[in-house]
Amino acid sequence: MSANSSAPTSNGAQALGRSLFGFALLAWLPMAVAWLLLLASPASPDAAYEQLRRAAIVACGLALAIAFAGMIGVYRLSGGDSLRIAGRIARAFGNRWLCLALFFALIEINIIGAVLLPDIASAITNPGRFLFFCWTLLLGGIQLTLHWRAVSAAADRYSGISAMFGLIIAVGIMVALLFLFSNQLLMRFGIQGRLRGVLDYRKLAFVDDGSMPSSQQFWAEQARARVRWLPYSYWTVEPIAGDYVNVNADGLRRTVQYAPDETAPRIYFFGGSSMWGEGARDAHTIPSQLAKLLADSGLPVAAQNYAQTGYVSAQDLILFQSQLARGNIPRLALFYQGFNDVFSAWLQGLVGIPLRESQRVSDVEAGRLLRSGLPVLQLPAADLRQYDWSLVAETGSTAEAIAESWLANRRLIRAAANEFGVSVLFVWQPALFAKTALTPTEANILAQLDQELPGFIELYRDVTAILRDKALAEGWTDLTFLTDVFRDHSGEIFFDRVHINEVGNMIVAQTLLEDLATALRAF
Repeated sequence: MSANSSAPTSNGAQALGRSLFGFALLAWLPMAVAWLLLLASPASPDAAYEQLRRAAIVACGLALAIAFAGMIGVYRLSGGDSLRIAGRIARAFGNRWLCLALFFALIEINIIGAVLLPDIASAITNPGRFLFFCWTLLLGGIQLTLHWRAVSAAADRYSGISAMFGLIIAVGIMVALLFLFSNQLLMRFGIQGRLRGVLDYRKLAFVDDGSMPSSQQFWAEQARARVRWLPYSYWTVEPIAGDYVNVNADGLRRTVQYAPDETAPRIYFFGGSSMWGEGARDAHTIPSQLAKLLADSGLPVAAQNYAQTGYVSAQDLILFQSQLARGNIPRLALFYQGFNDVFSAWLQGLVGIPLRESQRVSDVEAGRLLRSGLPVLQLPAADLRQYDWSLVAETGSTAEAIAESWLANRRLIRAAANEFGVSVLFVWQPALFAKTALTPTEANILAQLDQELPGFIELYRDVTAILRDKALAEGWTDLTFLTDVFRDHSGEIFFDRVHINEVGNMIVAQTLLEDLATALRAF
């Protein structure tokens, strides 16, 4: 076999030369579609992310114009010039083994894009994925044109049904192996979390302590937070060791301690991601801020943050009970709740179950299939309406049902706490809709919330009103409503529909200080 036998034939180069404008057009059309998708993508409520989206629109538009000019230039080429350009392309992709390697490399890149980018800055990444997929097909078409004689000869040799079937199976196995390899690679190095953090452009306001990170630096680190299984209450956050976010081996967020010794009274904090400290450094979560304020007031405590991302009040109850059962008994426990209970009911149409319950159902169904020996390439779809939840939940998401569910969990927490001699406080967390002095970013977030979750704001208001009326009528002293704590605050507090920044955490801690101090002095 000669040295040039693996190179594309001159016929292939000539065919490419004749089709050069067609390929140029096929390269330009996906760019136009991607640009239109970017134009049609919704504006982000975050100013920095919106700036990135607009920059992508401008960059894609400029590239589209340049590509259009190039396409017109190709159209005006003479036949000889087209053949010369096609010859250069043919020499660049002349080796069929290089062609095959490039083919699998392109498949791998598309697989990584599909695995890595779902739900990450979709307004930008979805048009990019579409564009790269189209260009992959285009490059495949160029390769097929250049190597058409070799492909035709191979097709003649393997024209039998069994041979074609074997080839399809071989390609399918290769793609499956690449898919598994890609998943393992991304999981092993946490690439998806890092990318999600880098592309998280929610603007944060930090307390000026001399070591403030940028918003992107913080999000890149917090994006490493993933959950792991915990019996009964479902999950805790995996251990993290970082500059801004640290989670210990038990899955508990680091709380800065200000007590001089181990005899200080213990305070445990329960709740969801707002109490956990989404968007805040360890020293500026609500528990850390309160520990500092109490120490400054002459009441040093040993504070521990038991909050977990996404927890509803029933999960707080279970985690609290498990600590009491193990003899891990604090003097005071504070429960910071509200949004997740209402959101879970609104989202799923069921009152009394955790957030994203369909994911756990899918996991169970996938496990059932795997144990029976069947392969699982995708999680089974789970429709919660197909199951009878009457043992643990109530169908429908009325304000009355949500309030009664939360009140029942409050009673159970109080009963367990009373049995073990623990004082408890409950806090109904701040709400964005109650803030009247909205910044432009907060106003955009609120508008998006009303658009994406129709009826949710009214439902949250109604639940809050029911609980407030009941607390007032019965004279409760253990429930504090912070719904409108930021009503007249003109600065930026909320960076999404529920989470508040470090400045907001400090205000919440200052507001709760007297309640905690009073409870501690009562012992």
